[in-house]
Amino acid sequence: MTDNLHELLEGDEPVALRRIEKALHSGEVENETVETVVSALIWRRCTSGPNGVLGAVLNQDCAARLDVLPEHLDSIGATDAAQAVRDLRANIPLEDEQIRHGLIDWVDTNPEIAKHAKALDDDFDDVTQKVWSFMQESQKELPDPEIPVKKTGLFSRLFGG
Repeated sequence: MTDNLHELLEGDEPVALRRIEKALHSGEVENETVETVVSALIWRRCTSGPNGVLGAVLNQDCAARLDVLPEHLDSIGATDAAQAVRDLRANIPLEDEQIRHGLIDWVDTNPEIAKHAKALDDDFDDVTQKVWSFMQESQKELPDPEIPVKKTGLFSRLFGG
């Protein structure tokens, strides 16, 4: 059973964001709107865990987009998150290519960046509603991929569903 992206966007509450991220990221349609949405969804996923904003440089998915994240977050209206990325990036004296694969080892040897990132955690709001609203407003520029319904139950957990 599946839903399409545009059907999901008819609702007011954000749903299936991780599955939407996967569908758009692996999709055939590439345009600036899709890239903006994918970046915002990746940012949300990487920074919503225990590492907070530091997840932006620890997780390879997010770190690979560090050069475009501020612009993409600004585009969806998440200006505080965009500023947090800029601020974090300004405090890492490495080239983008060095950051692109994640900085777990570098952060271990430079604990001040973790303290700085922790201070930034309170300065930005969750981007969930902003990216959802942006997707609703930009439906014409977004493809309409099928979004598989998350399977529940014992067998789906056992077999990775």
